[in-house]
Amino acid sequence: MRYYRFIINAQSELGGPVVAKKAVALISGGLDSVLAAKVIMEQGFDVVGLYCTTAFSKSFGRERDTSAARVSKALGIDLRVMDMGQAYIDLVRNPSHGYGKNVNPCIDCKIFMLKKARTVMDEVSASFVVTGEVLGQRPMSQRRDTLHIIERDSGMRGMIVRPLSATLLPPTSAEQDGLVQREKLLGISGRSRTIQLRLAERYGISGYSTPAGGCLLTDKNFSAKLRDLFDDKQAVTPNDIRLLTVGRHYRLDSGVKIVVGRDEQENTVLLSLAPHGYHLFTPRDFPGPVALLSGEPSQDLKQTIGRLIITYSKHIPGRTYHIQHGNEVFNPGEPLPFDTPGLRRVGAD
Repeated sequence: MRYYRFIINAQSELGGPVVAKKAVALISGGLDSVLAAKVIMEQGFDVVGLYCTTAFSKSFGRERDTSAARVSKALGIDLRVMDMGQAYIDLVRNPSHGYGKNVNPCIDCKIFMLKKARTVMDEVSASFVVTGEVLGQRPMSQRRDTLHIIERDSGMRGMIVRPLSATLLPPTSAEQDGLVQREKLLGISGRSRTIQLRLAERYGISGYSTPAGGCLLTDKNFSAKLRDLFDDKQAVTPNDIRLLTVGRHYRLDSGVKIVVGRDEQENTVLLSLAPHGYHLFTPRDFPGPVALLSGEPSQDLKQTIGRLIITYSKHIPGRTYHIQHGNEVFNPGEPLPFDTPGLRRVGAD
């Protein structure tokens, strides 16, 4: 079990008998994934949940506080939390099936997660994997043809049960073998969520997350920062990704990047990331943002960073501002104009 970040063992708040038949369900915390698991549980299956976390998840490092953890506990589902790691970052850089609207490789992502789910399926001796996919709900990854591609490329042909749209899709092996009763599965399609909301009310399910609310790869501004990072660095780490989630990002013509905190909370994050290959610049004798530099600091660059920090600090006429970098303390001079040549904002938000 070394590949799990941790396992959340649940005691059902809704009750139910102990059962022997097992299935693995991908649990995102959204309504569809929770309903899919519940529909299969209604047929007497013990469902083991799998939550795949990545550096691109808004909840990365805080998985115990996610809607996936809460709803799994409410349903009595043991939830395995798996970090998809560096391999997933590499996948996002170069997905076989391309991107959606932003830097979201939805087809490759689903294939990757299903391969992970297969390892859990074998581990717990489950019969199939359950997903909350709904035919036609998402324009890229939930078309009929892409559902087939996902099944083929994940090596899970016939082993993926999609309870919410099952009657609109070819029968799976579990249905053909009589393990799952097809007539008790659903035939939902399209983007409307009316049926799902009614089912949630019927089952007493609450606390689920909003659609696509947890993935940074669907965010326009984050995607701009990520593209910039991929263009700049060949070896991108989870710390590089975390840095994209905070601060104002600036790229200089020389190729170096400066990140300036926007509030005290972001300053704290930047301070925690500084030891991981970045140069830290802090206000010496005044309240203001901290900044990180990705690159080597020349004397001119230090002055630029110091001036940028002053730009985002409260201006007090006649005051002298000092910046600290390592053991060096210096006066960078006047605030830096936003239209400074060679300086551009990346992914402004």
